[in-house]
Amino acid sequence: MNEDAKKDDNEIRSRQPKLESKKISLMEFSIPYDQFGPEKVIIVREPRINLLGFLIIDNTAPGPGKGGLRMTPDVTVHEVFRLARIMTWKCAIAGVREGLPFGGAKSAIKANPKAISLNQKRLLVKAFAEAIRPFCPQYYISAPDMGTNSSDMDVFVKAIGDRNAATGKSKMLGGIEERQGATARGLWYTIRYTLDYYNVDPNQCTVTLMGFGKVGKPTALTLYEKGFKVIAVTDSQGGVYDEDGLDVYDLIKVKESSGSVSDYVKKFKDEHPNAKFITNDMMIRIKKKSKDEKRIFIPAAIGGIYDEKIANEIVADFIFEAANDPAKSPEVYSIFHKRGIIDINDFVANKGGVVVSYAELNRLLEPETLLIESVVRVLDRILPVAEDMNVPPRTVALNLAKNHILEKMEERKRLRGY
Repeated sequence: MNEDAKKDDNEIRSRQPKLESKKISLMEFSIPYDQFGPEKVIIVREPRINLLGFLIIDNTAPGPGKGGLRMTPDVTVHEVFRLARIMTWKCAIAGVREGLPFGGAKSAIKANPKAISLNQKRLLVKAFAEAIRPFCPQYYISAPDMGTNSSDMDVFVKAIGDRNAATGKSKMLGGIEERQGATARGLWYTIRYTLDYYNVDPNQCTVTLMGFGKVGKPTALTLYEKGFKVIAVTDSQGGVYDEDGLDVYDLIKVKESSGSVSDYVKKFKDEHPNAKFITNDMMIRIKKKSKDEKRIFIPAAIGGIYDEKIANEIVADFIFEAANDPAKSPEVYSIFHKRGIIDINDFVANKGGVVVSYAELNRLLEPETLLIESVVRVLDRILPVAEDMNVPPRTVALNLAKNHILEKMEERKRLRGY
């Protein structure tokens, strides 16, 4: 190249905009894998609208993977996997006969629904649904979960273009009234059956409840109206304790007006002078007032709330897991069992939503009958066996679920040849 050509080339280069070097962010994650799944792990990113979402389809041998769409600011792909696996077990044992025709799945969008506008939330749900459209509803059927509701499911199915892509929708799009609060009602039927099985008088029971949201609030209200003494309730900002029993109607009023049940102490100090502020750590250690008292503890908020240390300290005779994945390790259930605590674990206790979802998709006329029958059938198969084998109820439930999935996987193998 001669001098003039070099000069021209340098001049052209000098006129071109300089490209800034951008640091590339890498997303690194690992999730466990076994013979049951997961079958598909989908990561959805759309930086223009700040969308980061996950879909884990764990196992579809019985049918499409069923599981809700969660929206929280700190959700991780590993959390979504754990929840998808719980849905696999939940659907496997939740049917009236041999199990619902659903597999297990879960999805999530990493965002804070309380900190964004309604339009932004709808945009995130719409974009996420459009990204996973190839999998819905053949491999994945969604539903409301933490941070989402029926309006979000309406947005979801419209984006997919198929009403069967989600349950928990508005009635206008094929939803049913019974889907609202189904998890809490299923939990109540589970509590009622279990206490009856162990010949426990509800008048002997006191209830402590962690979480006062979609499941915790209606559960507390139902128990209160049935005559149970609810003595402590907490939410993310604290809680309240009254050994004489809380007025759940007043709890609902203060939750709706101030955002936290902890304000019950100040707002109703004249009506309930013995009410005291309490934390989650304090609540699970409230001592019983007599040897005849039977303590029911209901975790109904986030997962991972008790480890082996807490399992050895928690004051409870019965635990009904309204929250998914509340134990940090399987050893927790062995500790409960050794201490004589009857724990009805998450995929047994909180399956009401998925049972009524089946009724919604199939236009069944008596979803409540289906729900009650499912509770009775499952507990009939679990509690006597757990007693005979002297093992935690969760051990029996997990074996039932695994055997069902293995049978369905074998059937699928025969049909498709692999």
